[in-house]
Amino acid sequence: MTRCALVIVAVGLTTLTGSALAESPTTLTAIVGTNDGFNITLNDAAGQKVSRILPGTYTVVVDDRSRIHNFHLASNDDPTVDFRTDLDFVGQKSFTVTFKNDNGYAYACEPHWQVMSGSFFVTDAPPPPPPPPPPPPPPVRTLRAFVSGAGVVRLSSSSVRSGRYRIVVNDRSRAGNFHLAGRGVNKRTGMRFRGSTTWRVRLVRGTYSYRNDRLGSKKRLRVR
Repeated sequence: MTRCALVIVAVGLTTLTGSALAESPTTLTAIVGTNDGFNITLNDAAGQKVSRILPGTYTVVVDDRSRIHNFHLASNDDPTVDFRTDLDFVGQKSFTVTFKNDNGYAYACEPHWQVMSGSFFVTDAPPPPPPPPPPPPPPVRTLRAFVSGAGVVRLSSSSVRSGRYRIVVNDRSRAGNFHLAGRGVNKRTGMRFRGSTTWRVRLVRGTYSYRNDRLGSKKRLRVR
C-alpha cells in the first residue's frame, strides 16, 4: 500500500508541475537607457518590439540601465495597469500584469517622454493581412535607331506606346548624327561619332522628331 500511495503522489506532482508550466505567464522585456542613451523598448520573447499582443497575464521584466531614465507603463483605457521604476533605480524589476482585450497601453521614460515612448494594442482579433506586393515596374521596351554611311536616319518604329525605352543607336556615318527630340528628351550622337550607343529615356504621349542634324530633314515618331 505504501508503494502504491507514493506512485499516486508522484504522478499527481508531475501533472501539477506540467500544468503550472503550461499556464506560466508570457514574459515581455522592457529595456531603457542603455549607456544612458535616450532609448526605450518593450520586446516579446523573440526580441521583437511589441506593437500588438493577445490579452492575458504577462510578466514584464524591466531592465533599467540608467539613473537618468525610468520605465513607466500605464493605460488610459485600463486603470488597473500602472507601474514604474524609480528614476535613480538601476537593475531589473519584474511586474505581473493582466492586459485586457481591445485596450491600448503606453510606456515612457517620465522625464523624457517626448522622445522616449512607445505603445501597443491588446486584441484577440486576427492580424490584418499583409499589404499586397507593389505592382511590377513597367517593362523597358527597345527602339533601334540607325544612321547609314550616307547619313540617312531611320527608327525601328514610327509609332509606339508611352513608357520607358532603351534606344540603341547604330551610327555608321562620320559626317552625320542621330538626334531625337521631344517632350523630356533631347539626345544626339556626335557628328564624328561612329559606333553604337544606348540611351534610356521615357517617352510620353505626343510627337517626337528625329533627324541627322547635318541634313536637317525631320522624321516623326508618334507616341500614343
